Amino acid sequence: MEPTIRTERTFGVTAALSPVQRRNLHNLLHSEIWPDLCDVLEMVCIETETVLINTDPADRSKVLENHKMAKASWQIFEHMQTRVHEEAARFLASVAPEPLVPRLTPEEMAADHLLSAILPPPDEHDGIM
Repeated sequence: MEPTIRTERTFGVTAALSPVQRRNLHNLLHSEIWPDLCDVLEMVCIETETVLINTDPADRSKVLENHKMAKASWQIFEHMQTRVHEEAARFLASVAPEPLVPRLTPEEMAADHLLSAILPPPDEHDGIM
């Protein structure tokens, strides 16, 4: 089976990512796969630099062309990483909003429990027992 390689624009890709896509990027970013993917992409950047290094200095147009490719490779690599981090942060912000009321301290929970017996007692890990 031949791998699918995108060589041109795909309809709808310029739109905002869906919550599922953001979740998938968050999962990728925090998986053991992410460093491997970054390594492969970095290797591609190094390969483009190697082409530049091995270009005949007398061929000025080829040197300029390969320099542009090497520079663009690193810029795309860095931008891709930044974008994945941003989208993962947007996912987290959408699923874990900041609470409107600050969390009670263990002392406040113990005081509330004393005043109202229907409230559950504070847990041991809250520091009061």
